[in-house]
Amino acid sequence: MKKLVLFISVVAATLPHTLQAQTKPTNRKPVSSVSPTNSTQPVPTRTTTAATPAKPATYSAPATPLRTSTTYQTTAQRPIASTSTNESRFRLGFRLGVNSTSISGFDFSSVGTGLQAERVTGFHAGIIFNMGGPNFSVQPEILFSQYGIRMTAKPDYLQVKYNIVEVPVMLKATFGQSDLRVFVNAGPVVTYTLGGTVSFVNGSQSGSQEIDMTGSGRLSYGAAAGTGIALKAGPGSFIVEGRFTYLFSTNENKDKLNPQSLMGSVGYLIPLGGR
Repeated sequence: MKKLVLFISVVAATLPHTLQAQTKPTNRKPVSSVSPTNSTQPVPTRTTTAATPAKPATYSAPATPLRTSTTYQTTAQRPIASTSTNESRFRLGFRLGVNSTSISGFDFSSVGTGLQAERVTGFHAGIIFNMGGPNFSVQPEILFSQYGIRMTAKPDYLQVKYNIVEVPVMLKATFGQSDLRVFVNAGPVVTYTLGGTVSFVNGSQSGSQEIDMTGSGRLSYGAAAGTGIALKAGPGSFIVEGRFTYLFSTNENKDKLNPQSLMGSVGYLIPLGGR
């Protein structure tokens, strides 16, 4: 019994010291770091080798040529359209119209007094040839034409009218688009007088007779100039033109006469063949 009491007292005396020892934190010594300077291992030495300079790069053209875009090649190789590439340089046509003519140089005193000169209306018709390009060309023509003059003392009159073959050779310049073009022309004219008539009205009397061309100069020469438009119509062009012609001539009395004509005409000109 005494031994049991003694054991309990010993245990009670030692228990607080045991619990204090368990709750007291443990003091740990810090781990010393190894300094690189204190390391006994040798530091490796790096040997630097000078680099060999690189060779400059050289460009080598590819064996296959570079292709451009399909759109660019098509545009570059497409020929430029030309309106005159296949256009014929020879054209044939006709023209016809009305003349308003006069003849200066007549001696009215041999016919009568108080007479006044008036213009005479006639007509012309014929064929035309055109040779050259679309802008500049030469245009010979062969026309049947009428020239004349009327001397009046109201209501009476005396009228002279000649029938002639007229051959102008016109130098022609044309401007504008293919559908509607404007042209100007000018050139020499040669005529040959076929014949003529004299008609009159004198009070209640009237009549006409052929002009005797014996000994008369049938050849005349002069110049002409005009302008007009050419309208594209079918394979050719429809032409409207105004022209003035001035001639030098003589009659059976060797009088110097100057026939003059204002011509208004329409026609059609068609190209023949290719360029």
